[in-house]
Amino acid sequence: MCVKIESMKSIISTGEAHVQSIGQEWYGRSIEPPYEYNFKLTAEGLVFSAARKAPALVHPEGKCGVFQAELWRYDAAEFFITTPEGGRYMEFNLSPNGAWWAAVFCAPRCTAPGFENWQPMGVQATGCATAEGWSCSALIPAAVLEEVGICPADCKLTAAAILNSPDQEFLTTALPCDTQPDFHRPDLWEQAILSH
Repeated sequence: MCVKIESMKSIISTGEAHVQSIGQEWYGRSIEPPYEYNFKLTAEGLVFSAARKAPALVHPEGKCGVFQAELWRYDAAEFFITTPEGGRYMEFNLSPNGAWWAAVFCAPRCTAPGFENWQPMGVQATGCATAEGWSCSALIPAAVLEEVGICPADCKLTAAAILNSPDQEFLTTALPCDTQPDFHRPDLWEQAILSH
């Protein structure tokens, strides 16, 4: 049974980036060092950054700045974003080395019509993974979010991560639940806080 403490609302900053952290995995066990992330809304789009002061196992075919499927099989920083009413949502995965992947769903794990084999244009991603730790960042252009039908200034948003591969541990800011790890639960995501 899941024994997570209360959820954490994700903050989207329009000024200085507000660093948040997750220090517990899905079942409530402490994660040391914690996973850090932030969201920043700029004129260009939504910037998602993540870091951890620990080594990571990255997708062997993933290359910095390049679209790569199945990043979730290794360590990955993730977020899920939808409209306040729910419905269509976007999943974004970012490898510690800067490889990235995105998809659009109309229901949990059901690819939205018109978004099959989708590779959004203009995403810029970077990352650096060493034995001491990693940090990565991606800019998702405003045009991509508009294409999906999501406004980051008024959205439901959850940050997530998969760490310590191959013995994966799952972290999320979503509301507590009593299931096996499953990030595809839009009903558990909370309204993001827009911070100026």
